[in-house]
Amino acid sequence: MSGCSSGAHIISDERNEMNRQREEPTKNRADGLQASLEAHLGRVVKLEQDGKPDAAHSELETALSEARATPYEVEFRTRIQLAMLLADSYLAAGNLERARSLMVEEAAFAERVAQMMSATGSPRQSRAANNGLIQLRDRAAQLRLIECEVPPIPVAVWVNGRPATLANLRGRIVLLEFWATWCQPCREMFPKLKSLHEKFAARGLEIIALTRFYMSHPGAGDSRAQELELIRRAVAEHSLEFRVGVMEDERVQEIYGANGLPTLFIVDRQGRARWAGFVNEDAEFETLLERFLDEPV
Repeated sequence: MSGCSSGAHIISDERNEMNRQREEPTKNRADGLQASLEAHLGRVVKLEQDGKPDAAHSELETALSEARATPYEVEFRTRIQLAMLLADSYLAAGNLERARSLMVEEAAFAERVAQMMSATGSPRQSRAANNGLIQLRDRAAQLRLIECEVPPIPVAVWVNGRPATLANLRGRIVLLEFWATWCQPCREMFPKLKSLHEKFAARGLEIIALTRFYMSHPGAGDSRAQELELIRRAVAEHSLEFRVGVMEDERVQEIYGANGLPTLFIVDRQGRARWAGFVNEDAEFETLLERFLDEPV
């Protein structure tokens, strides 16, 4: 019996070694591709710092093309990063349609990855894939609205400021912020928004901070009252003077691509979305906002 057992182990070891040898080239190739993409990203940063946006754009196009050639050998987060950066580069170059189509294409790929991870991946992999899909879908929805008249936003409860619609704010620049009480970056944004309100309200800036009922539903009287109290407390804590509205549910966020928080939109004096996304650099964002404020009514 011991001899039979020993032979089985030998066969098993040989099979494992064969599998390892088959997998090793694939892993090495994937590692090499990942390193190449990260090198591309490093060059993009350097080219942008050197004031060479065209060269940076070309680098991004090359990198995404490499990632698409072997789609399942690249870290998913890296592909998302490349796609988002390239879409922003197309926008900066004035090629809105290409940015839109890129996001639609990448969201379709992300959906396939999310479905695979849901079926075969770990819970952690499934969550990461779904988060990536949401990020790309959000950006695709945002780009659909750029240069277009923004859809109306039904507000269930105004907790600060007089009720208003985007239609009756035509002629002013409207800055929308989608936020939630449980979102720390959203609360950190409030002092910045407060400063912008104080600085630019006289020049025609209107700020509307929009949240929704996250923890209660229509008809849940006590829990809804408690959630409104949390929102009012956050408004009072930051002494906000601009409008704060509460939406009924997530439908507006889906339309505006604002599932990730905080998401901001700049709406021009004609009621068209002109910019959407997250604020990374306060000074750059303020310069951008001033550019829209300087446009004629």
